Amino acid sequence: MLTEDRQQLILRELALNGSLNASEFAAKLGTSGMTVRRDLAVLAEQGLLERVHGGAIPVGGKPSAGPATQPSTSWRPGGRRPLATIGMIVPSASYYFPGVIRGAEAAAQEAGVRLVLGVTNYSDAEERRQLRRLYEHGVDGILITPSGQSLAGTETLELLAEAEVPVVVVERSIDDALDHGRLEAVRSDHVRGSEIAVNHLLGLGHRKVAICLRENSPTAPQLIEGFHLAMQRAGHARDDSMVRAMSRAQNDPQAHRELVDRILDWCASAEVTAAVVHTDEDALQFVSACLERQIRVPEDFAIVSYDDEIAALGAVPLTAVAPPKYDVGHQALVMCLSRIGARRGSTSALQRVNLSPALEVRGSTQV
Repeated sequence: MLTEDRQQLILRELALNGSLNASEFAAKLGTSGMTVRRDLAVLAEQGLLERVHGGAIPVGGKPSAGPATQPSTSWRPGGRRPLATIGMIVPSASYYFPGVIRGAEAAAQEAGVRLVLGVTNYSDAEERRQLRRLYEHGVDGILITPSGQSLAGTETLELLAEAEVPVVVVERSIDDALDHGRLEAVRSDHVRGSEIAVNHLLGLGHRKVAICLRENSPTAPQLIEGFHLAMQRAGHARDDSMVRAMSRAQNDPQAHRELVDRILDWCASAEVTAAVVHTDEDALQFVSACLERQIRVPEDFAIVSYDDEIAALGAVPLTAVAPPKYDVGHQALVMCLSRIGARRGSTSALQRVNLSPALEVRGSTQV
């Protein structure tokens, strides 16, 4: 990875999470701690961050307490008692969900509401533990992103159905859980996002388009649905072979790279000239593999990434579908607060809101 790209990732990490641990960040990038510490020193000399023991924080900032250990609080300055306390549970605070958290935090600040954050790391047991903790602390409302794609038949749904406070499910469908409690939902319309990506590639003249995604991702079923819808509306017969599932080997980047190589071999044999790839990390791996094979991106093979977390930082900046993460978090908190108000005397209908992603066109599809 180029030094400039790595330093941009450092600044993005600080913007998203409010602090950076040098050793952990180095492990995530697959580089040495010494390399990251040198980058921190350079960026500190440029006035772009402040170094602290073990890592860095934004200029003028303060170290984050860590979303999984202490609550994040937001309320009006001046020491006023917050209007309400809303608990927020998310599967991750390191990828995708920082944008959702920022949106909810901004809405909390605007409304004078305290936001208490918990992170489950995609653990169902931790998800339930944190829900019970919020109940015990007497929060006024809950925002929750379940670990799995569906709530149906889960113990988490049973707990949510027992809630005596408003619950807004974030970035997950509640279509199969409408008979359990009074749930509301705000999410990105990933079906539409996938359609946008495919339509962009078809509009550029590509006739054979594939979609590559992690088979265990909660987003995968919606992306597959949108892919088939877009292809069929363009007059192409449904072809399930164009959906390529990827199972990322735990702590085995070589195995994952070999999988990417096999998919590219298949693309060449099937005359596939473009792909939608979820996530950004995997899309960047595809670009790297293409360049090593002297496959030109986008002239020989076009790529649209899905998530737009780090897509712009590749050797070839990636065209990407950007879900409206900030808006999802902001709308979810506003919706929850509205429901709290309804319990206090006003009225409002239960809502399910889908927000459309946007396409950011960059070098991986446009010469």
